[in-house]
Order: sequence, then structure tokens, then C-alpha cells
Amino acid sequence: MASALNVVRLRLARNISRSRFLGKYLYTTSADHNIVTSPLPDVDWPSGNFTSLILNKVTKWGHHTATECSVTGRKYTYSQLVDGASRWAGMLTKMGMKKGDVLAVVMPNCPEYPIVVLGTLMAGVVVSTVSSNYTAGEIHRQLLNCDAKMLIYDPVLETSVDGALALLQRPLLVVTNGPSARSGALNLRHVFEDTNISFNDPVELSGEELAMMPYSSGTTGPPKGVAISHNAFASNIVMYSVPASLPVKEATATSQGAFMCLLPCYHITGILLISLIGLTKGVKVVTVPKFDPNTFVSTITSHKMSTLHLVPPLLNFLLHSPSVTAESMAHLEHIVIGAAPVSPSAAQRFKDKLKKPIFFQEGFGMTEALLTHMVPVGVDEVGTSGALLPNVKARVVDTVTGKDLKAHEDGEMWLKTPSMMQGYFKNPTATAETIDADGWLHTGDIGHYDERGFFKIVDRTKELIKVKGLQVSPSELEDLLRQCPAVVDVGVVGVPDDRLGEAPRAYVVTSKMVSEEFIHGFLEDKVAPYKKLAGGVHFVKELPKNATGKLLRRELKKMVSEDSA
Repeated sequence: MASALNVVRLRLARNISRSRFLGKYLYTTSADHNIVTSPLPDVDWPSGNFTSLILNKVTKWGHHTATECSVTGRKYTYSQLVDGASRWAGMLTKMGMKKGDVLAVVMPNCPEYPIVVLGTLMAGVVVSTVSSNYTAGEIHRQLLNCDAKMLIYDPVLETSVDGALALLQRPLLVVTNGPSARSGALNLRHVFEDTNISFNDPVELSGEELAMMPYSSGTTGPPKGVAISHNAFASNIVMYSVPASLPVKEATATSQGAFMCLLPCYHITGILLISLIGLTKGVKVVTVPKFDPNTFVSTITSHKMSTLHLVPPLLNFLLHSPSVTAESMAHLEHIVIGAAPVSPSAAQRFKDKLKKPIFFQEGFGMTEALLTHMVPVGVDEVGTSGALLPNVKARVVDTVTGKDLKAHEDGEMWLKTPSMMQGYFKNPTATAETIDADGWLHTGDIGHYDERGFFKIVDRTKELIKVKGLQVSPSELEDLLRQCPAVVDVGVVGVPDDRLGEAPRAYVVTSKMVSEEFIHGFLEDKVAPYKKLAGGVHFVKELPKNATGKLLRRELKKMVSEDSA
């Protein structure tokens, strides 16, 4: 079996017949297809247990703070992070968890989150991250689907977790992050401090073993477990960390940067892009359990944030906050924007407000492929997803004919990347609908590339609604609403919302007159807050459908435009 530090060459094969150098950027195309490849050279990464990649980096920053809670001030140095992760790995082994077993994590952002993830992966156990906004029923469905053998949760979520465990009706090892009312529950923080628990080194793996299983709705349908290997994570960290893509200075003996981890750790953005990649740079990861308008700006200021990871609604908040001044943002240099495009005018207004240049960096990624695009360092351009990262290939394909398209022609973006998922857990049908026989991942996003190989997403074929960057499946809401008394039929779409980005709106056909409040009340305890119908409920006589009875969602979106008019 290969060592965790055995460096292997994992290049994607190239079939390039012509190339163009356009200004500063080089992209290449194939003779058979208009395949776009990265302007950057391919990179190498260590195969095996990918925690070794991180642990070998962080030992030199032992005295620096690794993670800190923005609310309580609870924190861990890099030395404590390594010790805590190693002890947690040892505890998992002591409790009988084996390679390939699944641990579900139900916690808001907290300083222990990255430590739990690292320690779990060191033991060869799989991490399945669960939304801290989920209801008991939603937690239960994920625990059941991912075959969880153990659950770790934060006591603030005890009511939801208790409800989920009652529904599960099977034994499950349970650990709490802090004091709990649960009788006999193991306290994670006591594990970190227990010197009787042995330190465990990362178990030896080939790298093809499953590392994490976050849940995503994919291009459509209910949430599915996304099976991501150790090698996929290792490759993505190295691919993104090249200087042309990541303008973050590594910590020194006397200085370190800070990342705000407000975007949720149960999502790939929070745990990978912010937490794990931040740790490889020696930054202080400041975890924020939830957005608080009264402390958001002061947290940025007090921790001297030089880089912020935001979604457009958070940028909009900063734009309108009187607390945001040149003085309060004195250390800010770099903003990474995800989930949705930022408007050039908003970016410029923010720069004008601070009276200094700020590097706005957009990119593209998805749970199924991790990060694949990034605007190169030094390119001051908003409204593009940027160029492909090293080792990534892309095509833009006509959604009707399947023909490969050229520059500036809109079609569905297909990807090949070493960081691609292995598939959807226990769902070969959904996997085959997303990854074709030739290994191309169909993203469901509509866009194009230009002469430089820069991509822009203009629409998406997928039906998902993005609420503050979080995915909401219309079909999941529709299935629930059809169970509501008096509801005959329903269609759900996203509508533009200044605060949320998008908000779910239901168009409902009923058998008798009911109020909008009645529909909201039916959903109240069945879905997480971000899935609720913030876009409203509209009652209609019929829904637009084709001859086979399939809902014409595009026609439904036209109704949204007419309603707005």
C-alpha cells in the first residue's frame, strides 16, 4: 500500500493539437472537441491519507492560534489542534470505529469543527457533515442514508438531534461538543484533555478511500451523499494553493493572517476553502456560529482580517453598514466571493467606500468537483469565474444537440478534474445522470468561455434555488407541500431577493380556499429556516405543464417576471 507521503504524478491526459497565447494566458483546445485546459502547469500532490498534507505543514506554527470562536473566545493553538486531532483519532479507535465507518457531524461553526474532521480522517473514518439548520426529520434522513455509526453534535442542537435519534430507532454512538443533558454522553472537549488517550498517527491509505460525504442536491432532486476521496481533497488543496490562484501569505514566526469562517463548515466552502486551506497557510480560523449584524463588522476589525470569504448578501450588508470605514477595514486586502456573481458596480462602490483597492476574486466550484476555477491573482475583473485551476479540463456543450461549442457560445459546462467525486452514495442512477461514460461531470450550469479561457456562468439548467449560497431543492419542497391538506398541485421556483440572493416561492393549486399563512404554517416545523417560502405563496388555477404532465419550470419563472411587473 502506498505511503501517505508517496508523491505520485496524477496528470490528466492531454490531446492537444493547437494552442493560443492570448495576452498573459494560455489555453488549449483539442482537435476533436473544444476542450479548454488550464493556463497553469499541472501539479503533483501526496497520495494516501490527506491529513498528512496538512499535519506536515502546521507543525511549524505550534504557538500560533489555529481556531478561535468569535463569540466565546474559546481557542486552540496549532500544537493543541494536532494533539486534539491525534487524541480524537485514538478515541475513535478505542470506541471501535473502523476504516470506512461513517461519523456524522451536526454542529454549527465552532473551533472544534476542523479538529474533529482532521482526527476522524486520520483514523480512516468517513465524515458526513450535516446542516446545523436541519430539522429532526432531515437529520434522521441523512443519518439513515449515510449509514452513520457515530454522531457528534453541539448541545445547542439537542432538541433536533433527540428527535432524529428517536426516529432512527437503532443504536448509535453519540458524542457531544460540550456539556449536555444527555446521560453518560462523552464530551469531546474532555477527550482533547485526557492524557490517558493515546495519540494516533494517520492510518495508511491508498488515497482512493472515502474521506468525506457532504450532502448536495446535485443538479436536481433531494440531497444525496457526495462521495469524495482523500486524493480528491489532497489534489484540490494543492491545485488551489498555487501562487497564481491563492494570494494569502503564509504565517511566519511573528505574524499570521486570519480567516473568518462564517460560511458553514457543513458545506465544502467552510470546511475546505476556508478552514483546511487556511490551516495550510498558518492563518487563524475565526469560527462564527451564525451571522450577527451587531458583531459582524467588529469581528472583522478586531481580528484584523486581510481576507474575507463572502456571498453577495454579506457584501451588500458591508456596503450599507455605517460601521464599515477605511479605519475599521484597514487590514482588508482580499475578498473571495462565491455562490453567485457579484456585480461590478457593487465591487466598485465597496472600493470607493474604503478608499483603497480591494482584490475581488471570484471562482467556481461545486460539492461534486470541489474548486475548479479561480480568477488569477493580479487580474482586477469582476463578473467572471476566472480560469481553470491546474489539472482541470472543461467543455461547453449545446444542451440540445450535445455539440461542443466555441468561445462565447453559451452551453452546459462539463468538467474533468482529479478532485471529482467518486459518485453519489448508494445512488448509481443519479451518478450516471451526472458523470457520463467518458468521465465528464455535467455541472448543470450554463455559461461560456472567452479567448483567454475565462469562464462566465450565465444561467443554470439545474433547478436548485440558492438561498444565501445554500442549496434548496424545489422538488423536496414540492413533495412536502403536496402532503398539505387542500393542496392539489404545486411548483416551486427561486425569485430574486436583495437579502437572500434567491428566495423560494410556491405556486399552489388548491381544492378549496386557504390562506398563505396556512401554507407557511404547514411547512413551519418540517424544513430548515432557509428552505421556507420567503418568496411567498401564490395561488393559481393551474400550473404550466407539457403533454406528459412534466412541470415547465421555465414557464413558471416567466410567471415570476409577470408578477414582478
